[in-house]
Parts: sequence; C-alpha cells; structure tokens
Amino acid sequence: MVTSLMLAAALAAPHPPQLRPLPPVLDEISGIAWDGRQLWAHNDSGDSARLFRFSAQGEPLGQVRFSGVRARDWEDVASDGEHLFVADCGNNRGNREDLTIYRTPIPEGEGPVSAVPIQFSFAEQTDFSRKGYTHNFDCEALVATKESLWVFSKNWGNGRSRVYKLPKIPGSYRVEAQQSLPVWGYISAADWQPQTGKLALLGYRGGLNFNAFVWIADLTEQGVDWEHAKEYQPVGDGQWEALTWISPDTLLLGKESSDVSDAGWQLWQPPKATE
Repeated sequence: MVTSLMLAAALAAPHPPQLRPLPPVLDEISGIAWDGRQLWAHNDSGDSARLFRFSAQGEPLGQVRFSGVRARDWEDVASDGEHLFVADCGNNRGNREDLTIYRTPIPEGEGPVSAVPIQFSFAEQTDFSRKGYTHNFDCEALVATKESLWVFSKNWGNGRSRVYKLPKIPGSYRVEAQQSLPVWGYISAADWQPQTGKLALLGYRGGLNFNAFVWIADLTEQGVDWEHAKEYQPVGDGQWEALTWISPDTLLLGKESSDVSDAGWQLWQPPKATE
C-alpha cells in the first residue's frame, strides 16, 4: 500500500525529462493514472478488461487483468494512492443504463485482480433511446479526491460539462449534477492533484479536427472554482483522450491514433500563474 508520505515524496520528485514512446498496444489509449509510484493506462472500447503498468519514465512493466469484468467502454482511470478506479461509462449513443466505476486496490503483482462495482446513473436523464452524437449524457472523465469520486460529462449537445459527486463505496447511485461548466467543448479526461488541489480537464472542439484544450481550476469537496479557471492549448491537434498529474506541476497527456494524428503521450507543465 502507498502511504501518504510515500505518495507526497513521489509526487514531489523531479519528473523525467522525456518518456519512452507509447507502445503500439496502446494505440487507443483512453485513460492514464499516476498512483505515486507508477503509471497505469488502458485502451478505449474494443480491448479486454486490462490495465498496463509503466514506470515514471514510461518503461513497460507488464499488465494486470480484471477478473469477471467486461470492458464495455473504458474511458478513464483515476487513483487516490490506495485504489484504482476505472470508469466504464462511455456513452456515445446516449442509451447506456449500466454506467459503472470499478474499484480495486492498487495491484502489486501480475495476477488477475478483482474489482467491486460502483454503479451510477444521471438523475437528469430520462430518455435512453439511441441518439448518436447529439445528446448530453456521454461520460469520459473521472477524478478521485481524498473523499469522493467526481464524474464530468461529455456534452455533445451543448458543449458544457456537468459535475457529479459520488462516494467511493460500492453501491448503486442516482446522482444529480452539482455544477454545469462552460468548457465549450467535449471533455475526454480529468485528474486532480492532491498537493495543489488543481483539477485538469482535457477536451477538444472543432469536430474531427480535434482542437485540443486543457482547463485548470481548483477542486475541493464543495466543487469546482470555475470563476478562476483558465484554459490552455498545450498540444497540437489530435484525439487527446487521457491525462494525469505525475507531479504537482506536470501533466502527462495521451492521444489515440486517429485520422489526424498517431498515438502517443507528452509531458506538459502549466504556466506558474495557475498555481
């Protein structure tokens, strides 16, 4: 188990100047999480229920498989230093009624891991007919804070993102949005930095041109301080679908293979003014 002191020391350590290239097996990378010692990543829909493990330098360290779990549309992974939380909530067509977050202790070995489900639904959604890319109930971004889980919707219809708060305890929850954020794009990933309290939201706009952006704001247990949020364009166009804080001042962003870019990952440090 990673103690709070170990986690703080790891996050405060200097980050590597560059990462090894993303391996081809992750050409559909959709989620990344830093647990204080190592990186975890997974593919988008179409892969099996597995996580890939990496060192801080991006060196592959194997993979772990989830026992008895189907990966319908894994979209994000988060860590609170003790557990990993995998969000199986991709909902492009707007008709899913089985949104689930899987919780497992941070794996230590190579064997299969068991996970417990945290099931949820959006209180605002009453129509589950198939709609395509026109609705506001897609779900691709998950954050784990010290006390809670936070889900950020991907709104195809209005370009905003609703904020939902869930407990980390297994169960079934119908949750109401606490906020609606004017991100003016499609949120594809999120992460929270425990030392600074900074939330990072990754997304894109411009349709299939994938004009990427990152919003950074403060997140507490009371919600997001959007009044002081700032937007950046840290990377070139591409289907950027994953990000995680690997230190208090450095983000790692990952992109899927698409018509406009190859798969890969990249480190980025937000300007100091955001701290």
